Amino acid sequence: MRRIVFAALIFVLCFVSTRAEAAPRRIISLTPVGTEILFALGQEPNIIGVTRFCDYPPQALKKHSMGDFAALNFEELLSMKTDLLVLQDMHKQFVPQLEKLGIPYVILKQNNISEICDSIIRLGKICAADKKALEITGRIRADVASVLEKVKGRPRPGVLLCVSRELSEPRINSFYMAGLNNFYNELISLAGGRNVSDERGISYPHVSIEGLIAMDPDVIIDLVGDKRFYHSKDNIDLETIFNEKYLKEQWMRSAGVNAVRNGRVYIMSGTIYLRPGPRVSVILKNFARAIHPEVRW
Repeated sequence: MRRIVFAALIFVLCFVSTRAEAAPRRIISLTPVGTEILFALGQEPNIIGVTRFCDYPPQALKKHSMGDFAALNFEELLSMKTDLLVLQDMHKQFVPQLEKLGIPYVILKQNNISEICDSIIRLGKICAADKKALEITGRIRADVASVLEKVKGRPRPGVLLCVSRELSEPRINSFYMAGLNNFYNELISLAGGRNVSDERGISYPHVSIEGLIAMDPDVIIDLVGDKRFYHSKDNIDLETIFNEKYLKEQWMRSAGVNAVRNGRVYIMSGTIYLRPGPRVSVILKNFARAIHPEVRW
């Protein structure tokens, strides 16, 4: 059984370079977050290629698929007359070839709210969509301020954020959680919680069931992704697995930590939770609702 490839679905980007002198009209995005930003900026008519993981907004599914995002087909990029290539940091190895071929590119970074907003602003400037970028980032900052006001002065429960695990086993034996070095840690704090992880060197540490017991979280938030991206060598009924009651009961059977005893286990499904982009405030609000259900949201 293969785990959901979490690293393949989180697309963390950073601004590095672009040589496009005019607003691009033939854009290829090899990252779902980049694709979402481009659509939010009104660039749908200019997008000529995306990855097979680009599922939001739904219109992205109608765009020409470039396949996976791990490799670049330079011949195809040239033949499509690409005038802007939106990449993620894993593509840095291809920068020398892009420079040599004269293909304009941009690499964005989104490790926290500030960088997310900065990436939207930067891409907005490149695409001559400055006003739209300011509107989007303005809404994000307003939502953050609203959440901060509502959780201000409230106790901070310990939160464990599970980002990837085996979904088909009756009990949870191990999982990957959000450490302190990623955008999730900031969202937990903004939502009025306290990350129970003490891992600063590894963004997503692997945790055993013994580790779960030792951390004894007050709240467990389990991000399970989307069944379309769940791959297994076995014949598994995805409708059974991607069922909130089924997934929650796995935690209930695994360890009697505070979150389990008090019924504070929350299942959040969908690729939205893996995409630190224009919808980041939706993630923040849902985290806040789980961490502080006593607040009138």
